[in-house]
Amino acid sequence: MAHPIKAPILASFGARLSFLILIIAQVILAQKVSTTLDIGYNFAGHRRYAWRENRLVTRQHPDTNELMDLKIVKTVNQALAAKNFEEAKDSPDFYISYDGGGDMDLLSGSPERANSTPLGPTDRAPTYGLGNGPALAPATWLKVNGEIVFHITDAESKKVVWETTYKKTFRDPNKALRNWDKVVDELVSKSFKDFPPKNKK
Repeated sequence: MAHPIKAPILASFGARLSFLILIIAQVILAQKVSTTLDIGYNFAGHRRYAWRENRLVTRQHPDTNELMDLKIVKTVNQALAAKNFEEAKDSPDFYISYDGGGDMDLLSGSPERANSTPLGPTDRAPTYGLGNGPALAPATWLKVNGEIVFHITDAESKKVVWETTYKKTFRDPNKALRNWDKVVDELVSKSFKDFPPKNKK
């Protein structure tokens, strides 16, 4: 005969386990990395690289974008140096560049946007840290779908030989901005985790 206390305990445990699995699934679905490559390109014989112009499109001030770009480039350089690649001003084997940015979704209990101007002399228009972005109604919050695509182009053939796309949903964009160093470390680490690709023998 089953002990009468076991059923509620098991039910409670099952509910907690289901909740934990749901949370893990949300974290996994919130970020994604995909890569395409030229399987005939051998990075073992191509170790020198140079940067091309990058494109970073955000709602931040241009000075903030510049600092973001510098952090991304510096972190990629560190990741590649750890894999024995060398940044070269002259005669690189390949070029690196990236396109980055994000769209903005509005999630709200009230879908209306607030007026972008204060209602009175003591009122402040809420910008939620998005520079010149829209002012939002108090019941509205932001979700940003961020994406960065790194391109590696062979210097001789001018063909893209490796490309990786990192996507992540930021449900608290302001927190992401405050922890920008950590965000960049993560996106670079995951984007270049399997770089260089292993050539099939």
